Amino acid sequence: MMKGSKHALGAALVASAGFLMTADALADVQSARVVAAEEARMKSEFARKLESTKELNKALKRVGEQRKVDNARAVQDNEAKIKQAEAAAAEGKTLDARLLLEDAYLGAALSIAELTKPAANGAKPAAPAAAADPREQKEYAARKDSTKALRDALVRIAEEKNDDKGRAEVKVVDKLMADADAEHADNTRRGRAILDHAYLRTKVQIERLRGGETLVRTLQFDSKGDEYRYEQDRNETYRLLIPMLVPNGSAREAQLKGTLDRAAKLRADADAQAKRSEFDNALKTIDESTAEYQKAIRNAGVLLPG
Repeated sequence: MMKGSKHALGAALVASAGFLMTADALADVQSARVVAAEEARMKSEFARKLESTKELNKALKRVGEQRKVDNARAVQDNEAKIKQAEAAAAEGKTLDARLLLEDAYLGAALSIAELTKPAANGAKPAAPAAAADPREQKEYAARKDSTKALRDALVRIAEEKNDDKGRAEVKVVDKLMADADAEHADNTRRGRAILDHAYLRTKVQIERLRGGETLVRTLQFDSKGDEYRYEQDRNETYRLLIPMLVPNGSAREAQLKGTLDRAAKLRADADAQAKRSEFDNALKTIDESTAEYQKAIRNAGVLLPG
């Protein structure tokens, strides 16, 4: 019996070892799949942001020409950053590519927003400022708290690793946060765009310093709500281009009315879905709205890719 028990025990140990090896192999396969999926997601997001940034910069150039505004330097700076981002992505420098592309996107978006501001010497008195949306105010405050928390974490990690690049980035983030507050007082969306940029830069630097370590998710990173906010800003940018490209009361405006009405309705539907936290549907709907605005812009004579 003892001999039989030993054989049975030995067989069990061998079987157990085989199971563990199989489990380890399965874990490796699973990890590889997760990594591959994440890499695919990041490439897809980069490609999408790359297209959007190129579109915005082309629109910025065209609007500058139509308004006879010399914004060639801004357009060229954005083009240079876009090319640098593509080169960095090709070399596998994902974080550098993301930062360069975000810099170019923000630069184009803010330049377009600047061009849409009403003339300061207009004959009509300025209309009273619209009351700030409480929801937007709350979201801005929450994002500011998140950015501040990340900024403080970056300070600690940069000191721990004695990293000068991280220390320098803290100063950049501090300026961006101050700029965001200054803009937010007059223009909620501009302020939020700058604050989102500060948030992203801080997050990217922490990822770099941690060398790919998983961050403790005490903050809501890359939530559906964050993604929707990005799509809102993108949608708004295209909407603001329309009155710059199409004279009010013109025949072209009448021709585009159906397209613009569809875009506006889809945007309203998307916002309603987002308020109900139906973010998957909201993202699909607002993307359809943006596509309608892009169609209108192309029909107005501005060639956009895609």
